[in-house]
Amino acid sequence: MFPHIEDRLTMTVREWLMFHWTMHRHNSLYRGRHLLKTPMDLQVLRDIIAETRPEIIIEIGAFDGGSALWMADQMDIEGFDGRLIGIDITDRCTAVSHPRIDWVIGDSTAAATVARVRQLAAGRRGLVIEDSDHKLETTRRILELYEPFVAVGQYLIVEDTIVEFIEMPPFPGPLAAVKEFVERRSSAFRIDRSREKYLITHNPMGYVLRIAE
Repeated sequence: MFPHIEDRLTMTVREWLMFHWTMHRHNSLYRGRHLLKTPMDLQVLRDIIAETRPEIIIEIGAFDGGSALWMADQMDIEGFDGRLIGIDITDRCTAVSHPRIDWVIGDSTAAATVARVRQLAAGRRGLVIEDSDHKLETTRRILELYEPFVAVGQYLIVEDTIVEFIEMPPFPGPLAAVKEFVERRSSAFRIDRSREKYLITHNPMGYVLRIAE
C-alpha cells in the first residue's frame, strides 16, 4: 500500500507534495481523530504554541477535531492557561471533548458565529488558524473578520496556500487572499517565512505575524 523510499528517490518536490496531500489526509490520526497537518507544519505549530503561549487559539475549519485536540494537549504540556475555540460548519468535531476546547458550529463568516466566538474569547487574543474551504472570497472575508482576535506577536496562519504552487483548485485561492491582506495591512502584519524552516510546507507565505495594532 505504501511506497518505499528507495523507489521514490527521483520524485520532484511537486510530486512529493501531491503525494503527501493525499496520504496525510487519510492516514494521520491523533488519539483516534483525523489530524490533517503535515509532520513539518505540525512541528512548526508546536514551536509557535510553545514560544508565543497564546491566551486563545481559534481554529477555523476543525473537521474531525484531531488538530484541536492536539493543540489543547500541547497547551497542557507547555503548562499555560490557554483556551481553544474550534469552528466548523458541521458538528463532527464535537465528538472530541477537552477542558480547554469550546466548539462553535456554523458558517465562520456569519455574524452570529463571530459574535459567539467573541463571547467565548472574552477579550482574550492570540493565535488564529484559517483552514476552511480555501476559496479566495472565503479566506479574504475570514481575514477581515478574525484579524481583531490576533494579538501582537501572535500569528494568523492561513493553511494550504500550497494549492497555488501545485496547481490544485481552488483558483484563485488562499495565497492571493494573504497577499492582498498583508499589502493592505502592512503596518500591522508581515509574512514570516522563517516558519518555513523545513522548506517542505503546505503553508508557504501562510505564517502571518502581527507586529503592531
